Order: sequence, then structure tokens, then C-alpha cells
Amino acid sequence: MLRTAGFVLAAALLLLGLRALAGWMLESHLRHEAEGEQHTLQAGEPLWRWRLLQPRDLVAGRPFGNATVQADRMGLKLSSRDGQAFELGLPVLQPIDLAHWPLLRLSMRSSTPGALSLVVQPHAQEPSCMAETGAIPVGDATSLVLDLRKLDWRHGDGSPCALPATVAYLFRLRPRLPAGQTLELREAALVADPPVRLPGPTPTVDLSAGREIDLLEQLTVAPSIPAVPLVWLPREGSVESWLALRDRLRGLWPAALIVPAGAVPVAAAHEAAPAWLGWLICAVYLLLLLYSARRKTHPTWDVVAVAAGPLWLIAGLQWGLHASPPAVTAFVGALAWAGWREMQRRPAEWHWAGGKTADWLMPFALLPLALILAAVFGHGFAAPEWRHAFLYVAWAGLQQWLMLAVVLRRLERWPAGTALPILGAAALFALLHTPNAALMQLCFLAELWWAWCFLRSRRLLPIALAHAGCALLVESSLTGGVLRSLEVSARFFL
Repeated sequence: MLRTAGFVLAAALLLLGLRALAGWMLESHLRHEAEGEQHTLQAGEPLWRWRLLQPRDLVAGRPFGNATVQADRMGLKLSSRDGQAFELGLPVLQPIDLAHWPLLRLSMRSSTPGALSLVVQPHAQEPSCMAETGAIPVGDATSLVLDLRKLDWRHGDGSPCALPATVAYLFRLRPRLPAGQTLELREAALVADPPVRLPGPTPTVDLSAGREIDLLEQLTVAPSIPAVPLVWLPREGSVESWLALRDRLRGLWPAALIVPAGAVPVAAAHEAAPAWLGWLICAVYLLLLLYSARRKTHPTWDVVAVAAGPLWLIAGLQWGLHASPPAVTAFVGALAWAGWREMQRRPAEWHWAGGKTADWLMPFALLPLALILAAVFGHGFAAPEWRHAFLYVAWAGLQQWLMLAVVLRRLERWPAGTALPILGAAALFALLHTPNAALMQLCFLAELWWAWCFLRSRRLLPIALAHAGCALLVESSLTGGVLRSLEVSARFFL
């Protein structure tokens, strides 16, 4: 009874620790965002800027229409194939404030006279608006500044529409060039007119006392709310509720400095680490793996070595809109090293399939619990696309192989019974879903059960299938509600 009570207490403390870790990471992220935005505004630089150097910098990584794109020394080089208009989507990662930043500055030039239009759509459920801007600069002329307030905005049916104050869904350039002609595009930016005023240390909107969020709609019409308000979030709340509130606040004031209660952001550049440093860390890590590949090492080293690469990518927030190449390389290197070490341990002490009927049924015991969660807290079931489901089974198999066949079996060699290995494998599995707090806790609880099932049966395929089934059910019924999403690493904050 004492051992069981200790196990339950340790699991409860780890659950609380996972949520505390996610909360701390979110608070740090919000401060980091606010400090960077304040530095950008103090320096007089555009708050919304798109540097277009690679095709991936566009929405979908390509033009919409009959045109080609390739990277060029000047940025992007686009060629029209048939002389018809094509569209270039600028990623809208957070709402755009066109009411206070109405000047669009484009660094572009064309090989021949052409026309340019703009397309904006505030929300997915609202109609889009389009306006013609005039001719595209030709030759050495590379700068074009457009006052969006002075353009004639029209709906698709030709009826007039007002320039949206906020755009949260779609912002596109729509050039038209003769067939075979090219357009060079390097940067797009929005400029404030007049320059905006930065807030002081006192919050413009203080939600720290738990004020009703519905009051925010009333504040939007108040003339005292500036373009860049300082907003304090409530002191109490979950990671998911804070992010949902942040998104709602940005819908009201896209340039708001949103920070935890009591925080006063100080302008800081927060420049990214140089690329060579990431590659140096990756090279040292891979060399250590290579050095230990054929040597007999302590199980603790094996666990640390195989976990370091994935944790750097996920918990190190190296996977945002684009993943860090050095971190991805380290992740792949860790998997390759683990595969090599497993090949050296043949015959394996575990199997993919086989076993008794109970070995297959026990891992699926969590599926009814997932169905109950979906029924009580879900928003209806949306069947996943079959290719996604098929790939997720393979992804679940890879995760469980790493957690159970590689990590758990090495933790078993610690002289502490089975409780510590199960807790360790479950905790590591949860950390590989950082900083998604609710998902981390669900993964931790699920892996406690699956780790016990593995120790009992030594069969991996049933656990991988149960993992995939539960995850797909949660994804299709709980995301957007109890779960913000299934995203991990820096992607969770987007």
C-alpha cells in the first residue's frame, strides 16, 4: 500500500510539474513577444513585415495561379505563364491592424509594365475585398508605397466595401504580367500613419483581477484605447485559457502588448542565435553518439543520449513555423543511434506482435476512456482523413518504440523496481509534447498504462495501435475545446 501510495503521489506531482512547466514557458513566451514588439516599435521598424527570400515564405510555398516562383538574389523571382493574374499569399500569423498601419510598402520591380491588385479577407466567414493599386515599378524602381485608405475596395460582385480595420485570415498580392515576364519581390511591410504611441508601465487594460472578458467589446469603442495597449492577463487560468484570451485580445487590438499580470515589458531585440552555434551543438552531439555507438555504456547514458536530440527539437522550442535544421538533424541522429543500439542487442527482449489475447486487449482499455472524454467534453466527431490516420499509426509506432523498447527497457536496469522506469518513460513521453499542457498530461497518464502493459506483455504493436486510436479520437473531437490543438514545441504558440 505504501508503494502504491508513493507511486500515485509521484504521478500527481509530475502532473502538476508538467502544467507548471507549460505555464512558465507560456509566460516567458508572452514576455519575449512583448519585449520584441516594443523594441520593433521603438526602433521605428514595421510591426508587420514579410521578408520574401524563399518560396516557403509565401502561403503554401507557391503562387496561386499559373505562375512559377524561385529564389533569386533579389528575393523571389516570379514568372507568369499565361498573362493572367496570379496571387501571392502573405502569411497572416496574427491579426493585422490596417486601421493604424494603413501604408503598404513593397520592395519589388518588374521586367515589363504590369498591374497590381490587393485582396484582403478579415475572417474565413466574411467576403473578401479587392482593390487595384496601379502599375508595378519597372527597371531600377524597387520601392512602392500604397495608402490602403485611398484605394477603391470592392467585393467580388463589384459592390463597394470599406477597408477592414483588422485582417485575421487572408492578405494577398495579385500581380498581372504579360506571359513570360518576371516580377522580383523582396519584402512587404505595413507602416503606421501617424506613428503610434507606446504604452507606459501602467496597464491600459487590467484583467489581472479576473474581469469579465465580455467587457472588452465595450472597450473597443472607447476613444482612450490606443493602437498599442498594454494588457495584463488574469492571474489565474490555464495555458489553454490564456492563449484563447490572447487570441481574442489580438482580434480586438492586433498590436497589443499582452503579458502576465504585473509584468512590464522592457524593449529587447532578442536576436536569434547564430546559425553556426546550432550546427556546432548538433555536431558535438552527433560525435558523442558516434563515439558511444560501439561501446558498452551505462543505461543512464543511453537514455540521456537518445532523449537529448528529441528534447532539443521539441522542448527547446526549435520547431515553430519552420523547424530548426540543426535540431531536426539531431533528432534524426538520435533515432538512428537508437536503431543501431537495438540491432546490437539481438535477439530482442520484445516483439511487435504475437502474444495472448489479453496482450492485445489491455492497451485498448484507454479507448473507452477517450470515448467518454469525447462524449462529455467534445464538440462532435470529425472523421480524420484516411491518409492522415494511416501515417499516424506509423508515427505512433515510432514513438512507442522509442519510449518503450529503447528508453523503458534501459530504465528497467536501475535497481528501483518497476515504478521508477514507468514514471520515467511516461514523463519523457510527456515532455516530448511540450509546451501543450493538457496534451502533456494526457500523454503522461496514457503512457503510465501503456508502459505497464509493455512490461507485462513485451508486445509493441498493440500499444502503437491503441496510441493511434486514442490520439485520432482526441484530435477529431477535443481539439479546439479542452485541447487547444495537438501542436507541440513553438508551433503550439502560433
